[in-house]
Amino acid sequence: MVAFFVVGVVTAASFCLAVYAWLQQKVMAERLSLDDGKGYYLIACIIIGFAAAAGSFIVGQWLGYDSSEQTSSMMALAVLLNVMASLLTLIFGLVRFHEPEQF
Repeated sequence: MVAFFVVGVVTAASFCLAVYAWLQQKVMAERLSLDDGKGYYLIACIIIGFAAAAGSFIVGQWLGYDSSEQTSSMMALAVLLNVMASLLTLIFGLVRFHEPEQF
């Protein structure tokens, strides 16, 4: 069950960080404005969070975690942790976004 939590959280956070790195690269190359990059990142993290939550729910059912009361509530906790991980990564990325220096 712990692996189920860790894999879901790491997957959601790593996808969000990959999108952050890609969009930050576009902003630094001045192919995308800072505000547009932050907006796209916000939408991407929300979509990734919900996709990770849905994936966690499907995998949890496939593994049989919905059969008992205790594992069913732990599966719901895993879904919430995936959303929380993507939203925390969203906060991290929005704070760290920056523009290239203008001389």
